[in-house]
Amino acid sequence: MELEIPAGVGGFIAFVLGAAVGSFVNVVAYRLPREISITTPRSFCPNCNRAIPWWANIPILAYIGLRGRCMMCRGAIPFRYFLAEFGLAVAALYLFLTFPLPSAAARFAFCAALFCIAVIDYDWRIIPNVITFPGMVLGVLAVLFAMPEVGWRSSLWGLAIGGGVLFVTGQLYEFVRGREGVGLGDVWLLGMVGAFIGLPGVLFTLFFGAIIGAIGGIAVAVFGSTAIDATAQAEMAGAADDPTESDVSILQTEVPFGPFLALAAATYTLFQPALTRWYLGG
Repeated sequence: MELEIPAGVGGFIAFVLGAAVGSFVNVVAYRLPREISITTPRSFCPNCNRAIPWWANIPILAYIGLRGRCMMCRGAIPFRYFLAEFGLAVAALYLFLTFPLPSAAARFAFCAALFCIAVIDYDWRIIPNVITFPGMVLGVLAVLFAMPEVGWRSSLWGLAIGGGVLFVTGQLYEFVRGREGVGLGDVWLLGMVGAFIGLPGVLFTLFFGAIIGAIGGIAVAVFGSTAIDATAQAEMAGAADDPTESDVSILQTEVPFGPFLALAAATYTLFQPALTRWYLGG
C-alpha cells in the first residue's frame, strides 16, 4: 500500500528543504570562484572570517532575527543570502504542489543550479563548467527518468541547438566586431537549459532572456551597476591594478548575460504548462 503524504506536511517539508538548499547555494556561490572547499571550513562571516554558530545559520529565520547583520562584527549580510533561501523555499513549495514529485525534484535541482550560476556570473563574470558540464548530462537523465513531459528528443535537440545557437552567434559577432560577444560559459549554460527543459524551453529562454537582458543593460548604462557581492568586486578590482590584467577592468563595465538566461530558464521551468499553452500555443 502506497503511503500518501498530506499536502500540508509535504509542502512544509518542501519549503524547509528548499530553504536549506538555498543556504547551500549561497555557500557554493561564494566559495566556488574563490577555490575554497564547499565542505570545510564551517560557515564563516565574510567580513570578520569568524565561524558562525549553528543557530545563527538557520535559513531565513537567522537573517530575520539578526536583521541582516553578523552577530559578532555587526557587518552587513548581503540581502541576496536571504533571497536565495526564501526564493528557493517558495520555488520548492510551488513545484511540490504543481508537478509530480520526481519532476518537481528535478526542476528544483535545476532552479538551484541556475541561481548559483546567476550569482557567480554577476559577481565574477564567469559561468563554472563544473556546474554546466555535469548539468547537461543530468538534464538528459532527468528528462528520461523524472520529467517525461519534456520528452527525450526535445531534450537532445535543446542540448544541441541551445548551445549551438549561441556558439554560432558568438563566432559571427567576433568575426564582424573583432572581439568576443558571447562567452563559452553562456553557450554551455544554454546547452544545460536545453537538456533540462527541451527545445521550447531554449527558445523561450533566448527570447525572454534577450528582452530582460536589454532592459538590464539599459538600466546599468543609465544608473550604473550595484555589486551583489562587494568582496568579489573588490577582488576583481585588485586584479585590475595589475597592468597585465587590463581586460578585467573592461569586464567590470560589461553586463553578464548569464543571470538573464538563468532567470528566463527558471521562469519556464516553474511555469512550463501555462507558458506552453500561452506562448507556444500547445
